[in-house]
Amino acid sequence: MKTKEYAMREMVIDQCLGTGREYTREELQTAVNKALVERGMQPVTAKITILKDLDEMNEKFYRIYKVYGIVSEKRGRYHYYRYRDGIDSIYNRELTAEEVEKLQEVRSLLQSLKGMPHLEWIDQMSVRFDQQIVGAGRTIARFEEGTAGDNQFFEQLYNAINRKQPLTIEYGPFGKEVKERLIHPYYLIQYLRRWYLFAKIEGKEYVTCFSLDRIQSARDNKELEYRETDIDFNHYFDDIVGVTHPEKGEVEHIVIEGDSWSEYYLRTLPIHPLQQLESLGKAGCRVTMELMVNHELEREILSYGEHLSVIAPESLRQRMAILSGILKEKHT
Repeated sequence: MKTKEYAMREMVIDQCLGTGREYTREELQTAVNKALVERGMQPVTAKITILKDLDEMNEKFYRIYKVYGIVSEKRGRYHYYRYRDGIDSIYNRELTAEEVEKLQEVRSLLQSLKGMPHLEWIDQMSVRFDQQIVGAGRTIARFEEGTAGDNQFFEQLYNAINRKQPLTIEYGPFGKEVKERLIHPYYLIQYLRRWYLFAKIEGKEYVTCFSLDRIQSARDNKELEYRETDIDFNHYFDDIVGVTHPEKGEVEHIVIEGDSWSEYYLRTLPIHPLQQLESLGKAGCRVTMELMVNHELEREILSYGEHLSVIAPESLRQRMAILSGILKEKHT
């Protein structure tokens, strides 16, 4: 599906039906083609295209309001289409026509990616776009917001990755001074509301993780030649919780035991997608994982308090005992 043409067809159909009168498929196709040709696009030749557009608009409206917005009636040889009484647009009129067109293009692009591995979030994002386009102020779901740094730099970093464009950024880790860094950006990921950029610093061979809310500025660096990476980020996070890859870290066999209270949460909100959970009946449960130990894993275990205990490895068991003791001291 060509996203720009689809967005334009849908907008024209909406404008026609929004007049309150009935239209045949042929009349809608004529109006759509006029708009497409005026914009230098190819006209629609197959009648099924307009019918599919009408179905898609109806499905989109149903996902929001649980009622179809377009009704049809056959009289003689023709089907006549109109908006249901009380409806004058399938879109949120608070948005401009240009904004609707852009949202439709992005939504159509997301829909074309559905079904690919690791892209389950597209279904949620498509619903979010539907709310913006169709919702007319009615909120039926809330999505987690990011930080101010995400809003400021996400699009720029995303485009740089897509264009394979090196960047110069000013970055200040928490508690440290801001320094300029020349980087080659590769991947963006969100964890616990914060977005992170994975990139190589010029002159370094390892990948560094940058938090977007610590970036002070970012600009294209036209002097550097982009350096590719052979890292497969689809599997880069398989051996860790969160985003931190320990330097010289090794995968360890981790065994954790929890009481009956924690079993439900460990089953429905696993510490790691690849964890193995064994129920021990009234005694609780045992979780085994093959992971690198990092501070995100430690924080996750600590969040369960006394409901979880580390069995192996011994180094992690001792580390958690120390951290638990420190927390108890702070609360006494």
